[in-house]
Amino acid sequence: MLATKLRPCLRTLGGPTSVRTFQQRAPPPDYGFAFDIDGVLLHGSTPLSGATRTLQYLQQKRLEFLLLTNGGGTSESRRIRQLSKLLDTPLHIQQFVQSHTPFRMHAQSRGMENVLVVGGAGDNCRAVAEQYGFQDVLIPADVLVKWPEVAPFSDPAAWEKYARPVAKGRKVDAILCFNDSRDWALDLQLIIDLLLSDSGRIGSRRPVSKVLKDGHIPLYFSNPDLWWANEYPQPRLGQGGFRAALEGLWRTITDGKGELKATTIGKPHQPTYEYAENVLTAWRMQQLGEESEHPELRRVYMVGDNPKSDIAGANGYKSPWGTEWVSILVKTGVYRNGDDDGGAKVVVNNVEEAVRWAVAREEEANENMNARGD
Repeated sequence: MLATKLRPCLRTLGGPTSVRTFQQRAPPPDYGFAFDIDGVLLHGSTPLSGATRTLQYLQQKRLEFLLLTNGGGTSESRRIRQLSKLLDTPLHIQQFVQSHTPFRMHAQSRGMENVLVVGGAGDNCRAVAEQYGFQDVLIPADVLVKWPEVAPFSDPAAWEKYARPVAKGRKVDAILCFNDSRDWALDLQLIIDLLLSDSGRIGSRRPVSKVLKDGHIPLYFSNPDLWWANEYPQPRLGQGGFRAALEGLWRTITDGKGELKATTIGKPHQPTYEYAENVLTAWRMQQLGEESEHPELRRVYMVGDNPKSDIAGANGYKSPWGTEWVSILVKTGVYRNGDDDGGAKVVVNNVEEAVRWAVAREEEANENMNARGD
């Protein structure tokens, strides 16, 4: 229970805020926030109304938050610097989880030494994978520049500066889709080739019947989002669209006899939310420092714009630590009036209203506990 009630301004999160000095510092709140980025805080590189005020308000009130996105394609350190500048708010890398961040847990896994990393601009995702600790990272550009005929409608010259030498017969242990494909024709072709290959060896091929019997090398996607929001007035196809295209090809190649076998992380999947809660808890404990008494993290408000990822994930997540996750859907991104809201606890206009609603809800619960003498 909080020893002292917080009294944030509920009419607006903006405007000058005086700093009060207490003789005895109140314990920190026992709840926090997780925010999607695209469609909640930003449209592309443009901050949404109230986003900066909201984050600065939370920092003033010692309300910890995490940025939890199905986006990616660059290193966490680089992206958090960009976000800090765009949102005019100092943010820390330990407050940030992007779609492929949990892949770092596979970097030291046996049988994952040689991986094909798909997606992202240039060779950014190769650099990220190497930072995670993957030992030998191949990208589609390596294969295309070595053998242009592998994807006859792609331009090797566009990728030449990113390519590294690769030998025919090179073995790939697993395929990791880190981010949205920049060349669907190339990436789809190469993934299909490897799924049909003999133990992931480039240039080899097995009969489809043998693939259906014995299986193919592991395939991972970092998020399932069919849509995502940027400055364009309508949502754009995301990694989920790329996967749907690959699944359609696989059904055709196998005459409908086999389904594509793949592991998907990212929102709304349990492993990503569990990873995120670990990160948020660690960040919160770091900020609390040596305070002798502090409440455990009791509740997390997930603020998102996509009912099928943000909202479904928060609603379906089963916290191993008993933390309650509450879903809040905003109207500034993928969601449109009249769409299925995915069972969101509440639907609001924007991120500022989302935080205002959550803080008011917590205040009311705190007042009720005080009135009961809990």
